[in-house]
Amino acid sequence: MDIVNRIICAIVVLLCISCSLKAQTVKNIEIDGDTPYVDYVSLVEGDKDMDLIIKILFDEPQNSLKVSLISYRKLFVFQNDVRYSSIVRWHKLRPGKLPYVVETDEYAKYHMNKSLRKSIHPKRKHVFKRWIEYEGLQPQPTVYKMVNDFIEQRFDILPKRNDVTVSLHDVLVMNEEIKGIKKKYDLFLQTDLDRKYNIHIKRDPCFGKEELIQASNVQLESIKAGFATLSQNAKKLSQHNTPNAGKVIDEMKDILLEQFPKNEETSECPEICENISSYNSYVDSISQLKFVSAVDLSKKKAYSELNDNYILTLAKKIDQNVNQWLLSSDDIEKKDLVASCNEIINQALSHIETTSIINERQKSAVNIFYAAKEFFQKTCIKNKNP
Repeated sequence: MDIVNRIICAIVVLLCISCSLKAQTVKNIEIDGDTPYVDYVSLVEGDKDMDLIIKILFDEPQNSLKVSLISYRKLFVFQNDVRYSSIVRWHKLRPGKLPYVVETDEYAKYHMNKSLRKSIHPKRKHVFKRWIEYEGLQPQPTVYKMVNDFIEQRFDILPKRNDVTVSLHDVLVMNEEIKGIKKKYDLFLQTDLDRKYNIHIKRDPCFGKEELIQASNVQLESIKAGFATLSQNAKKLSQHNTPNAGKVIDEMKDILLEQFPKNEETSECPEICENISSYNSYVDSISQLKFVSAVDLSKKKAYSELNDNYILTLAKKIDQNVNQWLLSSDDIEKKDLVASCNEIINQALSHIETTSIINERQKSAVNIFYAAKEFFQKTCIKNKNP
């Protein structure tokens, strides 16, 4: 019994080793519309000419996925599972016996060399696996060829699917021999790639939202212009000590607040979110602005409490313009960016000068703004003519 148990244990160990050697390669990958995923497979160890490139590309506008096999050698893959005995006679592979149509030269010969036939045991019962399997995808019609420089299959991604699976299996590799008008293809390697890719599709949250982005840009520019006009009028009326000036400013505020209510929308697109946040900061600044005459201002009574979110938004915009200025090689664009920064600085200074700072957060926002202002002046003004 001991001998029997040992034999059983040895068989189990060998099976485990065999299974581990043939374990499927599983990769969890993330792919977006900008960069394809590329994987490399060495079909024959130490032979670079036998390397196979696997390329997976996501096309967001078409909501499609493309899987490609690229090699230095000629390739053939099976569209469906096919039994060896039905398509191979003696040492020749017969394309016309495939259960589906492939494009081929009717005069070409496809020879399976001895080493390939020996590697397939038992030959007659052997089944060539279809080269690709998938989940969450719908294959697009593909014309299959007997001889390929590369293999390509496109898929439509099923609705509401961001996680799909692609499994790769059998590939046949061949050499091409041409003598006059005769073509002979020597099939010398068949391998099961046995690779599975669990693919997470990372979509652009702003894709297809061009009109919404444009609308949020227009909305932001409109309220920005409205707030600038309100601030300028308040400053002029304050300086001239005009009677009923406070009432005029309050009426202007009411009109603007009616025209620009708080935006409660949410979006996954960062650009839209940033525009909404900036817009709402302007709404807060308009509602908090209080008219004070020049006499009261001289007594250091501020219009209102400083809006730190508004100041931080303006500081961020200055930094963005400066970064764009550094990257630009267009003198006209640079000039426009400088003008935009000067306008933003004037808006911020007007708000700071007519408001009071009562907490550390507001003080920090003002310091950040002055740092952005100094960075702009040092970069775009002092160094514009080196």
